[in-house]
Amino acid sequence: MTNLNNTNDTSSSHPSAESTWEVGVRRTTKDGRLLALSPEPVMTGARAVDVNSWIRRKTDGWLDLQGGNLLFGAEFALMFLSLGVLSTGILGFGLMFALGPDSLGSWDWESPLIMLIGNLLISLPWGLYMHFLGNKAVKETPPVRFNVQRRQVAIPRWTEGKEFKLPFWTDNAAGIAYIVIAFTIAAVLYTPIGLENNPVEYVQRVRNYLLTALVIEVLVVGTYLFFGLRLKKKLDPKLVYEIYPWEKLVAYIETRQDIGPGLMATHTVLTLAIPKPDDTESALAAASINVGHETAGLAQWECIRQFMENGPKACPDPKEDETLAHYKAKCRQARKDLSLLPWLGKKVGDWFFQRYLAHIITERRIKPLALKSLPEELKAWSAPLPKEQWAKPTEALQNLNQQLARAYERGLKFTQMGPVSEWQAGREEKQQQKRGKGRFRA
Repeated sequence: MTNLNNTNDTSSSHPSAESTWEVGVRRTTKDGRLLALSPEPVMTGARAVDVNSWIRRKTDGWLDLQGGNLLFGAEFALMFLSLGVLSTGILGFGLMFALGPDSLGSWDWESPLIMLIGNLLISLPWGLYMHFLGNKAVKETPPVRFNVQRRQVAIPRWTEGKEFKLPFWTDNAAGIAYIVIAFTIAAVLYTPIGLENNPVEYVQRVRNYLLTALVIEVLVVGTYLFFGLRLKKKLDPKLVYEIYPWEKLVAYIETRQDIGPGLMATHTVLTLAIPKPDDTESALAAASINVGHETAGLAQWECIRQFMENGPKACPDPKEDETLAHYKAKCRQARKDLSLLPWLGKKVGDWFFQRYLAHIITERRIKPLALKSLPEELKAWSAPLPKEQWAKPTEALQNLNQQLARAYERGLKFTQMGPVSEWQAGREEKQQQKRGKGRFRA
């Protein structure tokens, strides 16, 4: 799952927001190059396009950026449900019908029962594990929020400290506990079949022993996890949001080249950072958005800038690809456009990945689940303000945007103009030369 990479390491650094750092500056870094976009978030002339679907929620007061293919995660988890149904139906009942009834006309239900138990102990737990893993990912990758009325940005970070690890609870320990409990459940369910030729009292006694063992195992593991997870929730680093003025936010597009054995990959990210008050070279909170290319990064940045400078209507709406309404409309359109055989193939794929239910789960993750985990302070900060209390852009930023708008009309491009101060100095020098020529002719 692709997400906003929130950085809160004290050693993390970003280009300084001092006088040497200004809009339009290009710098060569250790791993690549970067283009400065802010402080002073001026218009770039690029078209505002949410290329990689980072806009997750938008209201009249605030905008959320949050990545991740939530729909794919839901479909992958629900795939285990389909696999369980198919294996029970095809392998379990298929084998039963293949063998046929015995001489007394009775069917052998052993194979369907074994497949059902196997899916309850394997497919179902794995599906639930992937589902809760997706929920956990949504909670641990909170959005970056932009408040147009306050002209402020809220970037998430985690308080300092290490993640609390449950004592004695490793991946191996969890796997062993799962195997032991699953084996005990299987033994309890299979005992009447496996011991059908034994006395009833003996079978019942074995089941009682197994049930007792199962209860003890569940009580031990359940009690340990109950108190351990409560302790983990108390001691784990906490989510906090840093609030910062929009016009002072440090933003840049960085293109990096990662070289490995026989492979060179290029990555381009749009980084938003709040500098530390006592160390402008380090970030107090930061988020990096994978954009793929500098042009796409400018388009993504313009989505943010247009929202903050010109309001919600100037910014693209969140894409509806992951909504249930969009899925229903897409299905109706497919029924009109496709012939019978391709349409049936699509329906089989929809059923296998349980796409209807996946869209319901995804909508729940986007709205109530993701918002529920946010701090109360952020919710209060996001509350709408009376219009007379709305913050206004600075006069310097407005004048700079007006100058840039005229430059773009003449065919100039933001990526080729260089630092704003040099561009302004050259512009003033040309104006003085024009005024000087005018006096000479006079």
